[in-house]
Amino acid sequence: MLHLTDQGTSDRTAEKAGALPPLPLSYWTALRKLAEPFELMKFTLIYDGELPASGNSSKAAYAGNIRNALHLQLFDLWRRDIILRTLARTARTIPDPNSGYLVGQNPIWSPSKLPDWNEPIPRLLDGQTDFCASIAVPNMGSFIPLVRNSLYLACDLSILFLRHDDDLRVLQKGGDLDNRIKTLFDGLKMPRHIDEQGGIRPSSDPLYVLLQDDALIHSFSVKTGKLLGTNVEKQENLVRLTIDVTIKVLRVFEQNQCLIGG
Repeated sequence: MLHLTDQGTSDRTAEKAGALPPLPLSYWTALRKLAEPFELMKFTLIYDGELPASGNSSKAAYAGNIRNALHLQLFDLWRRDIILRTLARTARTIPDPNSGYLVGQNPIWSPSKLPDWNEPIPRLLDGQTDFCASIAVPNMGSFIPLVRNSLYLACDLSILFLRHDDDLRVLQKGGDLDNRIKTLFDGLKMPRHIDEQGGIRPSSDPLYVLLQDDALIHSFSVKTGKLLGTNVEKQENLVRLTIDVTIKVLRVFEQNQCLIGG
């Protein structure tokens, strides 16, 4: 019987029996960590605007406004971040002429030469599939989520929630904060159908959003504070949100490997 030790020293009984020496505990710790999500990149989104509780009848409209408000920040991230510029090149497949299956190395990217942020993204080759492609929603247009199923990504959110409500009022209203967070999560993900946009037309086509689905939020935390300023007194639902996003990869494969630097 093999015994594990902190220092990975051999068990004399096992050696005499011809067994392999035991593996150190550090080996099993490292192996366990390989099964956990990798933290990839971090960035911050800012939202200034109205955010009511989800019980409000116009909840979908507020979610649509949040999507429009965050679009330019996410578009700029895709446009300027070197890792995402690289991802736009690697998150593709090429056809295998022998099997018809989409596999293999992407010939247009070399890890020894990272692209400049303003270098054009090469067009798709015939037969290629783009894992970062926009996703069409009928009667609305298309959306480009960063955290999506095709790339095996998830995210953690750390939210600083500044609101104008008095502390006593927040306690009296009970679950109001939870409901407002639900409305925020609706605004962070792409809509599945036109009703989820609440009559608000997307400000761009495609529209850049954080999530394909809010089920891809791995964990979140919320810290609240007072939103100060005399100009906010008459706007009950006005908030300022600082959303720190940590992207994680759930499964490493060739097309998302650039996210972990490998």
